[in-house]
Amino acid sequence: MYYYYIEKERENMGQATNKAVTQKGGTEQDSQATSNKINKKQPSNFKNDMHKFLDFLPFDYIIAAFCASFCTASFISLITTAAAYTDLTFLSALSPISFIICMVVVFAGQLALSVITKAKQVIPSTLLASAVAFGAILAYNNPSQIYFNIGIGFVMFLVVAWVAKDDKIGFTKLRLPKKSLWIIAVLGALLFTVTVSLACIARYHAYMTYNFDFGIFAQMFENMRTTGLPNTTVERNTLMSHFGVHFSPIYYLLLPLYMIVPRPETLLVLQALFVAAGVFAVVLLCKKLNLSTNITIAFTFIYLFFPSLSNGCLYDFHENKFLTVLILWTLYFVISKNTRMLFVFAVLTLMVKEDAAIYIMAIALYIILGRKQFIKGGILFAVSIIYFAFATNMVAALGDGIMINRLDNYIPAGEAGFLAVAKTCFFNLGYFISQIFTADKIAFMIWMFLPLAFAPFMGEKKAILLLLVPMLVVDLMSNWQYQYDINYQYTFGVAALLIFMAIMTVQGLSRRNRHTVVLMSCAMCFIMSFSLFYPRVRTYTNAQNANKTTVAAYNDLIATVPKDASVTADNNYIPYMYNFTDLYMYPNYYGSAQKTEYYLVSSGNIASNADNLKTFMGDSYQLIGSAGAMQLYKLK
Repeated sequence: MYYYYIEKERENMGQATNKAVTQKGGTEQDSQATSNKINKKQPSNFKNDMHKFLDFLPFDYIIAAFCASFCTASFISLITTAAAYTDLTFLSALSPISFIICMVVVFAGQLALSVITKAKQVIPSTLLASAVAFGAILAYNNPSQIYFNIGIGFVMFLVVAWVAKDDKIGFTKLRLPKKSLWIIAVLGALLFTVTVSLACIARYHAYMTYNFDFGIFAQMFENMRTTGLPNTTVERNTLMSHFGVHFSPIYYLLLPLYMIVPRPETLLVLQALFVAAGVFAVVLLCKKLNLSTNITIAFTFIYLFFPSLSNGCLYDFHENKFLTVLILWTLYFVISKNTRMLFVFAVLTLMVKEDAAIYIMAIALYIILGRKQFIKGGILFAVSIIYFAFATNMVAALGDGIMINRLDNYIPAGEAGFLAVAKTCFFNLGYFISQIFTADKIAFMIWMFLPLAFAPFMGEKKAILLLLVPMLVVDLMSNWQYQYDINYQYTFGVAALLIFMAIMTVQGLSRRNRHTVVLMSCAMCFIMSFSLFYPRVRTYTNAQNANKTTVAAYNDLIATVPKDASVTADNNYIPYMYNFTDLYMYPNYYGSAQKTEYYLVSSGNIASNADNLKTFMGDSYQLIGSAGAMQLYKLK
């Protein structure tokens, strides 16, 4: 019995032990299961967080942030590295570690700012701004390279197309007060006027201007002030009216303003001011077409940064530069259906120059065929024809007639005049096309159209393309190189027409395409102005600051010459002798050289016998003064 109870107790203890072990094992299994659940739950939360992040900032935004960081780092490297990026030595001067650190910081900063502020616009805005800044600094350090600008334009199109899709920067949501539009326009016009004026004056003060086309007008306005007549002695090296070269009665409207401060610098300021004033016509055009405030502000930016306007102003003074503002106001009154003011500004435009009639003819054709206003357009066309005939007869009566020789490439031997040009263009279309589409002229067309994102060709109403006729006739038909050079005055009338065409095109586009075109145009105007305008501003400003002593000596030497004496001077000295009444240029392109009391010439031209100058002077002149390269000779 005793052994029975002992054995029973052992069985009970074994069962208890097994139960405890079983319970313990169960607890461990439960703990392991719980742990597994927790471990499974953690990856699930991470995935959810990543999904939320990517829903807020999709993968294309991440790529855009990377591109923005690259553009920012590249921009900083360009402005902080002394070496030129066009040279392979640039890489050795660059710090790759700093470049990568900058990229990482900018990349992380964009992501963090986007998440913290919950604003998806951060990355697209940074990309657009950094790409434009990078493109501008590239263009600035490799100026006036049209093919390089095309490359930048291609990249910018990819950026703008992505940014404009779904309005990623909130362009349409931006609400600006209506007053801000006029404030921006006024401030922009003032900034344009001041910047361009200072650059032009710096060029003048650095002795970098020429008789053609500043000495002529400086002397002409001074003669208008003193005699009332637009006479000049330096345009054809004889006393004659400037209206015998170009019939430009518009100058009499500028004369009272010149008389306030009768100095050559005043002409440069007036020119910049009148070009800037075109922005107000642009604003009113946009408002008349019911474009949004944002789009209108964008077009004020496009106008003020349009490369051919600011850049063209830097080359001296010319009546063509007053075409822009007058043509834009004419077109505004076309759109607003104000017939009286339309004809007033059409006549003012005609008064600029005899060939200004071409612009009014094109506008008249647009009114007839594009707006179906046959009587108004027909009368305007007739007025332009009549005025052209009158102006050309005036030029012939006062001088040698209009410059038909600039179309000599269309005039066969033994023929003359516009009829010969028309015959060649009509009967030999292949030759006509070969004269238009040359390498230099295609480059010129890109300089003009790329800043507008080629918008003039996108409109549904093709009658507006009639406004391209003046570009064809004035700029592209001639083989005279200055007609299709972005640095000179022959783009100003065409620029007004192209900007108007762009505005009309944008007004008819869908919202997405509208934003793409406007943003692309703003970006390229800004970038291309850094390719053309700002490098020249830097050059002229540096030259003015570096040559102050020499310039002062030049001015002192000129002051020793009697104002009523007969003087012959080098091309680049004449603009500083605007108040000399008996002044001539050497060399004389329009006749044989004449002996005058004084010769003010460059020592380099004497030494090299340029244009036979030394031979012509012979022993008849003695050196009576010099300042730097400037030498003053007097007839013995």
